[in-house]
Amino acid sequence: MAREQPNVGDLLPLLETSDLQQLEEIRSLINEQLSTERGSMLLNGLVDYFLETNSAQALHILSSVREPHDKHLLDKMNDCMAKPACRLPTLMLLGHVVRKQPSWIHKMARYPLLLSLLKCLKVSRHVGTKQQGEMVWFVMMIEILMELLVFGGSENQNRLPVTLI
Repeated sequence: MAREQPNVGDLLPLLETSDLQQLEEIRSLINEQLSTERGSMLLNGLVDYFLETNSAQALHILSSVREPHDKHLLDKMNDCMAKPACRLPTLMLLGHVVRKQPSWIHKMARYPLLLSLLKCLKVSRHVGTKQQGEMVWFVMMIEILMELLVFGGSENQNRLPVTLI
């Protein structure tokens, strides 16, 4: 008999359990579904859940997203940046993602999210949003510059990275 897939909407609130064994099972189920799903429904639900609850567990899962879900995550964060009420938590999420230095971080330079971040820095009057945005911008620029220095730009993507001391 085929194993029935749990409803992700029902799993997300269970991320807040204090039972570590149950938490690990829930994380495993979510990560398993992320690894098999090619769409963005689960990821979008996770981002929405984080924005509503500021869940540390959801943040942990989202900041560990791998390809091919990077595109969905960046698109969802870009959409959220358009809503003033979502900007600060979205920037917090983006900051955690950037600090984890995923293998796909260099792709951020080509996504509309970078322009949304710049626009946010330009128009935002909220001090917390501006500070978080500036921190994310600074870290992203360092990562993008390192990518250019180490790999020499997109023409030399197959080159081995230079070890920096």
